Amino acid sequence: MVLRTVNLSKRFGNRWAVADLNLAVESGQIFGFLGPNGAGKSTTIRMLLALIKPSRGTYEFFDQDARQLGIGVYRKIGALVEKPDFYLYLSAERNLKMLGELSGGVSSQRIDEVLEIVKLQDRASDKVKNYSHGMRQRLGIAQAILCDPELIILDEPTTGLDPVGIKEIRDLIVSLAHDFGKTIFLSSHLLHEVEQVCSHMAIIDNGKLVVQGAVHDLLKATDYFVTEIAVDDPERARTVLADEPRIRQITLTENTLKVQAAVEARPDLVERLVQNGLKVSAVIPRTSLEDYYLSLVQHSDGQ
Repeated sequence: MVLRTVNLSKRFGNRWAVADLNLAVESGQIFGFLGPNGAGKSTTIRMLLALIKPSRGTYEFFDQDARQLGIGVYRKIGALVEKPDFYLYLSAERNLKMLGELSGGVSSQRIDEVLEIVKLQDRASDKVKNYSHGMRQRLGIAQAILCDPELIILDEPTTGLDPVGIKEIRDLIVSLAHDFGKTIFLSSHLLHEVEQVCSHMAIIDNGKLVVQGAVHDLLKATDYFVTEIAVDDPERARTVLADEPRIRQITLTENTLKVQAAVEARPDLVERLVQNGLKVSAVIPRTSLEDYYLSLVQHSDGQ
């Protein structure tokens, strides 16, 4: 076990930003830490990095209580919290050298290695002020892995990036886990990002854990399914199915119905449409993280 929290909690005034949070992250996982903005993700990460103190509860790194390990454990942990800050009028290479010296020193060879990993080796001598936002984010990850940590904690690393920048960070995260054997703890509110790169995840809402487990297993086990039905008259099809008790929700997108219902209901729904003279051209089952996530967060809010 690389990271474990035990009833980890943080209160600000009368509000519990994080309440009795129990997480378990094993070696080699890309662990997605999901939740809407304000759910308590950044507060949790700040507690894990000893930037703020928990109000109650504990956390463990590498199967040992962090309080017993002391500050030395952070030599095995790299982190990027929100957006990175650098000396803008210094080069990437010089920034990393200075940061390395704060950690006890790193070799020039290691600096070259991390710049190659994040694909900035060709811009190593350029001043950071000339970097794009995406390049600065990759440089932030470079400083997080500078001391070759076992665990990398990333807090919303793709915030503000365009689609190209998001893909670059996503590919980098996968490479760090698969090619370099790192364990990644990835905080995000971007469901598509987590679904594409994470092996495991936890969802929190209002500071409380909603669910955690392997992404594939959670989606497979849920009874919350979305089926897309392409039909010749979608407006009338929605009317035909409106009183079906097994349907949780029907939405209309262009010429396609999105029906939230259990798998076993699909044949009956199609049969009912056909019996009412509608022509069904496609039935596409989709169980996405987005649909699953929304069902859980809505339920946790009592909706």
